[in-house]
Amino acid sequence: MEHDISRSEQKRQSKTLEDLATELVALPLSDLKRIPSDELIKEDILSAAKMAGGAKKRQIKYIAKCLRQIDCESLFSFLDEKKGSKLKQNKIFHELEQLRDDIISEAFAALRETEARHDRLDSRWISESINRAAYHVPGIDQDAIKNAAIQFVRSRKPSFSREIFRLLKSAREQRRYCDDSASPSQPTLK
Repeated sequence: MEHDISRSEQKRQSKTLEDLATELVALPLSDLKRIPSDELIKEDILSAAKMAGGAKKRQIKYIAKCLRQIDCESLFSFLDEKKGSKLKQNKIFHELEQLRDDIISEAFAALRETEARHDRLDSRWISESINRAAYHVPGIDQDAIKNAAIQFVRSRKPSFSREIFRLLKSAREQRRYCDDSASPSQPTLK
């Protein structure tokens, strides 16, 4: 099943990339030359840094459009190193929210299917969204997320939705912590 992205999510992603482009353009010239990207994007960023007013805004939008075509993780990390940017954290937060929303939507669909069969939704439910979440965030407690999703669709209590997000976030942070501690000899960008 291919994952469809809502228009709202597409707009959020575009806004994130535009914010990334804006912060890159605002960097000092010495940092601009060390941006971990291909030469064309570096040139676009350098030229935008020299512009003013509406031309600069148009160039930033163009850079954001170009950034949609590449993996920007290294750029987010670069900004995080240079400025302590929150863009990377916000991007991860929105991705986890989207995973949670997908899980809940699928749980509602599964609940409707089981009710149509005059059955009850239980832990035997197989969720593609949870499997996709496990792929993106290895180490999640799939059973706990499944149980929280079932409890949410039955009761509509927001605490279960927050529990799903908390489980996803803690697994993501644990993976990041393990990745950071597994490679202490890697040089940091300065």
